[in-house]
Amino acid sequence: MDATDFDELAGRIEGLARAVLTLAWAVECETDMDGLTLTRRWRESVPPQADAGSLRTARNTLHELAQALDALRTSHQESVLRAKLGRIGPVE
Repeated sequence: MDATDFDELAGRIEGLARAVLTLAWAVECETDMDGLTLTRRWRESVPPQADAGSLRTARNTLHELAQALDALRTSHQESVLRAKLGRIGPVE
């Protein structure tokens, strides 16, 4: 595999990862899906003792996706809280 092939493959994988993340976030926001359970399942889907290099890479990727979805959720919750606090106004 040359550098062009590698870049093509890496770009396709990155695109798929972003699509999965976007879809998961949309479903979490628009339904009663439990995002915390989803990210826990992603983290648990490949056991830590997986020996094959590709499984280790898959495990790392799933952890990164879970971390990104958790970060989206946290950011959203913080912005909702800030908006609510802004409507309340300062305490005198």
